[in-house]
Amino acid sequence: MKSIPNISVVAARHGLRALHVLAAAVPLACAVAQPSGFPNGPVRIVVPGPAGSSMDQSARTLSEPLSKAWGVPVVVENRPGAGTTIGSDAVARAAPDGHTLLFTSTAFVQAPSLYRNLTYDPISSFVPVAQAADAPLWLAVNAGIPARTVREFIALAKAAPGKYTYASPGAGTTPHLLGGLLAKEGGADMLHVPYKGTPPAVMDVVGGRVSAVFASYSTLAPQVEAGKLRVLASTGPTRSALTPNVPTMKEAGFSNFDLVGFEGLLAPAGTPGPVVHAIARAVAQVGATPDVKTKYASVGLVPVESSPEAFSQLVRNQLQAWKAIIANAGLQPE
Repeated sequence: MKSIPNISVVAARHGLRALHVLAAAVPLACAVAQPSGFPNGPVRIVVPGPAGSSMDQSARTLSEPLSKAWGVPVVVENRPGAGTTIGSDAVARAAPDGHTLLFTSTAFVQAPSLYRNLTYDPISSFVPVAQAADAPLWLAVNAGIPARTVREFIALAKAAPGKYTYASPGAGTTPHLLGGLLAKEGGADMLHVPYKGTPPAVMDVVGGRVSAVFASYSTLAPQVEAGKLRVLASTGPTRSALTPNVPTMKEAGFSNFDLVGFEGLLAPAGTPGPVVHAIARAVAQVGATPDVKTKYASVGLVPVESSPEAFSQLVRNQLQAWKAIIANAGLQPE
């Protein structure tokens, strides 16, 4: 068996480009360094949402390559309910050994501002492991609405108070909060219409019963291509590679939409540091493979290489940012 060159030596002698070539040549199973004793059995990834949701698809996209890299089964378990808090609570109570992980989304940092009596603390009950992907949303309107920019849409809404509406997959969800933020920033009187899930919300915009919706591009794309919806802008600090010709909300003149949704892994508090960093390295490596990138793009996600420290900072920042947004929206914790 050929020995693997010392990576630090290669980098020093030949530069970063050589390092990239070497990394690509190292088999995934060998490249994923594992601390002694981990994993010593199946790894369970708890998804606090239903089967078929974006979180579920993302977790399953990672589970197979992680299983191959670690040589153990990596099982996805759906624990939906109560705005992701049921699944989160289950992981908070699990053994802190890296064998039970939470794969969650932006709802994790919104929950403390939406629910009064959480049975866990989003900071002290968990250790952030790695962000897996950015999850931006796009603002789309029915194609019959004569607006091609966000400003034009808001101008129509301001000129006809109460006529224009926005859909969401439910009260307190990210699309609801973003729709409320848009109406408030634009000074428009727009009615919120909640649905039980994103697909029926989008279809009522397609049918003209509702004016607009924030949703993932993968959900909107078939209707955009069919000419039934028009995408006006995307959330996040930069344009998405999925829609490079579509401006961001900030470019469209709305400054408080820099927050981009996320999906990522957390472990129970007390999980050893070496285990946390080993999982983070594995997630980064499988997330960089063409297969995972393609599958993520198909559901409107962008893979992110993230350290536990970077993901921890993102969680803390977004907890505060969503707290302010939810308070400004006038929503009271249930």
